[in-house]
Amino acid sequence: MMRFLFCCCLMLMPVSAHALKIAMVLWRGETAAEQGFRDELKKLGFKPDIVVFDANQDRTNLATMLRTKLEPYLASYDYVYSFGTTATLMSKSFLSGRKPLIFNVVSDPVGAGIISVVKEENKMVAGVSNMVFLPLQISNARKYLPKGSKMLLPVNPRERNTQLIGEQLKAVAADYQWTLETWRINPDKALLKTELARLQQAAKDSVVFIPADSYLISVAPELMLALNDARIATICSIEAFIPYQCSVGTVGDYRVQGILAARIVLMHQKGRALQDISVQYDLNPKLIVGGKQQP
Repeated sequence: MMRFLFCCCLMLMPVSAHALKIAMVLWRGETAAEQGFRDELKKLGFKPDIVVFDANQDRTNLATMLRTKLEPYLASYDYVYSFGTTATLMSKSFLSGRKPLIFNVVSDPVGAGIISVVKEENKMVAGVSNMVFLPLQISNARKYLPKGSKMLLPVNPRERNTQLIGEQLKAVAADYQWTLETWRINPDKALLKTELARLQQAAKDSVVFIPADSYLISVAPELMLALNDARIATICSIEAFIPYQCSVGTVGDYRVQGILAARIVLMHQKGRALQDISVQYDLNPKLIVGGKQQP
């Protein structure tokens, strides 16, 4: 009888009273997205025990950590949270559906193969995209940038995300009288100075669209300094580039995206299937011009 009453009490407790153990798989260290995720979980009443696995932008390092540090204790985790396309793809492959995966800051989760258009295939994955509607980004940029006709997109050959963005951007840019050209960058920091000098030459008389690319984000200060020194106008697609004097950016807020990821956890804890939770977006992106947010 006592056991029955105890079980009933557990059922009546709010789900938010449960502690959660979460593996946080990061590609390039913690950002405002992770802080927003932590803060919102606590605000919602959860007691998160979060263990961080930071790849430091190294695929081999990430694979080793997943295999040697997460795998032996995987059964003790309730969720795996992942930041960015690369970390999410590797986490999804590693998990193979064994634990719920909540991804964050992935530009095109469908194109990257993280989310399927067949809802039933998403039983163990849901998350948040940092993509802002491309026509909105380009329309806003056209209002503030010189009326040139060339747009250049740096492409990291190791980042599938950038290639997907390029495919979508070509048609959108054409709608606003920009001819898009792609420019391959060697994602090797030892060659950064040479690559940036090459970019300064290639981007003359062009507007540079800077995509949500992990390597470009990691060299954001140097990249933006080189473009600004050469007086090359820039369109920044994510918040990470904004502090470095980007010309124009219509961007989602990392902290908001973290909050959205935490709310997915809440929906799932309350019984909603992950496959029934659509990809979440920051619905109120900020327009930043010359470092200042516009009304």
